[in-house]
Amino acid sequence: MRRLFLLRAYGDFVIAIRSAMLSANPAGIKIIASNHLYPLFEAISSILDTSQLDISFEDFGIDLGQLNLFTNRNLFHKSTLEQAKKIKKFIIENPSFDIGLEILEQRRKKGALQFITGKKFECIVNKDFVYQEYANFFGHEPNSKFLNDHVEKKHFLLLPDARISKRNIPQEIIQSIIKEVNQRGASMQVAYFKRVSQVNKTGRPIKVQMQTDLIFNQTVYNNFKELIQLIQEADFIIGADSLPIHLSQLLNKQHFILYPSGGSKAFFTPYTVARQYYCEFNKYQSTTIPY
Repeated sequence: MRRLFLLRAYGDFVIAIRSAMLSANPAGIKIIASNHLYPLFEAISSILDTSQLDISFEDFGIDLGQLNLFTNRNLFHKSTLEQAKKIKKFIIENPSFDIGLEILEQRRKKGALQFITGKKFECIVNKDFVYQEYANFFGHEPNSKFLNDHVEKKHFLLLPDARISKRNIPQEIIQSIIKEVNQRGASMQVAYFKRVSQVNKTGRPIKVQMQTDLIFNQTVYNNFKELIQLIQEADFIIGADSLPIHLSQLLNKQHFILYPSGGSKAFFTPYTVARQYYCEFNKYQSTTIPY
């Protein structure tokens, strides 16, 4: 049995779990995931049946979002070498039955991990189109479980923040979206994760000066379960290119991506790609989103 190591960020994890669940033989791959991903898996498992997956969670010391070796910011962190050594120790103590067939999510920066562990890794994503590469690997159509466009859009959810700050949706676009939703008589909820700059030290959202005719509900979510609940309760999600969009795809919710000028489309979901439901910040107009 081949083993897939999931060591990257939360969005990558959701893509991998979704694809494994769509596989005709999800138990054919043993998934070894870093335990920093477990709270997200637990939240997903509370609403979706993940029992068909052969997955275990291991302590590799990852506590800054993903394996330090795969980043630029944390590459020289004091824990970087220790993380890689823990992976090496795991591989030595738990040898694969299929010699040589260890798998990583992406090709990017795998060389350093191979050098430290002395183990060769195959990679799922070798090009740019992440969902397609996962579909190829697990043997399913990327557009499987396609979403229903006929749900009436009464409740919009806007998730403006992202793990990478340059992907945060600008405030002027947020105001334009709220205004458009108001004009159409629908409800709008804007939700921020507790650690973003729009939230103060006590976890309460900071008031933003907006036009007095803009009516919306601004809230904060504190964990993955609260985020998933917000997505489930919405009819249409508008978000940055980040984890909430991948959860929207996983939960079969209609969604739209706003992203920085010149930004990569590599992680765009099958839903947004098929419908061209995405727009660069500098090209946004109120008519861009299919209200």
